[in-house]
Amino acid sequence: MRERALSFGPANLVGILTEPDPGAALPGAPAWITLNSGILHRAGASRMYVRIARALADLGFASFRFDFSGIGDSEVRKDAIAIEERFILETQEAMDYLASARGVDSFVVGGLCSGADGAFWTALEDPRVVGVWQIDAFCYRTVAYRVRRYAPKLLNPLAWVHSIRSRIPEGDTERDEEQFVKPEYRRVFPPREVVGQGLTALRKRNVEMFFFFTGELEDYNYAEQHTDTFPQLDGHAEIVHIPSCSHTVTDLEHQESLLRDLTAWAERFMHERAAAAAG
Repeated sequence: MRERALSFGPANLVGILTEPDPGAALPGAPAWITLNSGILHRAGASRMYVRIARALADLGFASFRFDFSGIGDSEVRKDAIAIEERFILETQEAMDYLASARGVDSFVVGGLCSGADGAFWTALEDPRVVGVWQIDAFCYRTVAYRVRRYAPKLLNPLAWVHSIRSRIPEGDTERDEEQFVKPEYRRVFPPREVVGQGLTALRKRNVEMFFFFTGELEDYNYAEQHTDTFPQLDGHAEIVHIPSCSHTVTDLEHQESLLRDLTAWAERFMHERAAAAAG
């Protein structure tokens, strides 16, 4: 395995290219690109992107983890481009660099949270993307979700008592003008129909997809929820759900599970591509 730091693109973005040892690379394999989650730099939460890159190198894949502009070692952009457009533009700049410098013509893109979002939008925009992997992707509540979430509370007398007590004012309810609520970032999901149309478009292009859902994603609470929401994915995507897993996959056992499932998908993905190319 070889790793090197690189600078590319008009905005002087910085990334790390991880490559297999000479002679171990898979011929014609796509390069993998991982995308920042929020303000976390290219190593990823708990250095997960580093572990993924090195596991992929052991399988013969090259991968590139880079910082979006204004994050980590990458410079701040001088233009006023919207963040959604920046996700796509800068990921495409990474693809352009790898295509020019390494002769790669296909890519697998992915990431955690906002990195998953950026991977989805980039895949829709760029036909060079042949695979997408997402940790806590866009998801939507179903009937089964609501049954699992609310039925236990409806049958629990203590839950009713707590609900009633929470609605009874206690003491002086006059608002203290000096108190304030700390603003917080909330990820905004697009309408379900928009995501569904996007997933259908990716399936028509035979883009392979891997979804890993954690227990801290509030809107997801059972393994089949994604295919219940988007039936077009049934049989055409790898979906993993670990209820006890944190959003940033901090537990070592869960990291191993993610690595095992993701690399198994990568190997199967390449085997199927090779079989299709052979006729």
